[in-house]
Amino acid sequence: MAKKKGRYYKSLREWVNAGGSEDVVNRPCIHASGSVKGMRKLFWGYSCDVVRVGNWIYKAN
Repeated sequence: MAKKKGRYYKSLREWVNAGGSEDVVNRPCIHASGSVKGMRKLFWGYSCDVVRVGNWIYKAN
C-alpha cells in the first residue's frame, strides 16, 4: 500500500483555497530556515500537510 504524502503549501491563501482553515497558526511550527524533510522524518510523519506563513512553517493536519 502506498503511503499518502502531504503537500507543502507556500502561503496561507493557497492552504485556505484548498479547503484548509486559517487557525493553522496555532499548530506546531518551525522557522523557514529549518528542514521540513527532517521534521517529517523525525516528528510529524510524511502524511501531514505543511503551510508556510511568513518566516514560519506550520504543520497543518
